[in-house]
Amino acid sequence: MSDLTVQVDTGRWSETILDSVDLVVPAGRITALLGESGCGKSMVAAALTGLLPAVARSTGDVRINGTAVRDQRQWRHLRAGTVGLVPQFGVTAFAAEETVGAQLFERQRRHRGRSVEEACAAALYPTEVLDLYPHQHSSGQIQRAALAAALLPGPDLLVVDEPSASLDPDTAYEVWTNLRAYADTGAAVLTITHDAPLLSETGVADQMVFLRAGRTTATGSPTEMRALADPYVQGFFR
Repeated sequence: MSDLTVQVDTGRWSETILDSVDLVVPAGRITALLGESGCGKSMVAAALTGLLPAVARSTGDVRINGTAVRDQRQWRHLRAGTVGLVPQFGVTAFAAEETVGAQLFERQRRHRGRSVEEACAAALYPTEVLDLYPHQHSSGQIQRAALAAALLPGPDLLVVDEPSASLDPDTAYEVWTNLRAYADTGAAVLTITHDAPLLSETGVADQMVFLRAGRTTATGSPTEMRALADPYVQGFFR
């Protein structure tokens, strides 16, 4: 992502959500994006997956595997396997009228990547609830189901919005460990999170990027960020 600016104009109000953002998500590494609520983190995820809202206008470049992405035809092709997204609310990754299992097996048939069983194991999603509909899941279960869906095609870039939200500490740690294992296969992983202490203590992330009011303010390893004399950054470690 190079010099990316995103402005939302609804006709009634206009606001710049991202302002000249530069961001590199390297292959084989976990990049954690942190920032206060409303600072633009989810808009970064949307920009990296070709899902900016219709009322958004952007300038700058987004490149996937070195290739600039210019139109929705390219994004549709990339989302078929190269780019995966786990949304902040996992239930939005599924249609309401079909069971999660039916939808995962359908995606497996389309993508021919990992098996459903492999993806579920990597996401810590319990296969005994595959026959449930999305609304019948707990928030933690449906979040892990959305991660399994994103992992099915084996994407080169995996964007995960709040991977440890709604999870107990032990399960959160396991999910982060599995994301680390996925990055170690060579994938680029971007996580949007508030869990700076866990990332610092476990070392699962390679770099942290802090976003404030639509701008990147600090980038470095968890160790470097923990030692940085910046009150905004330090607030996330308390």
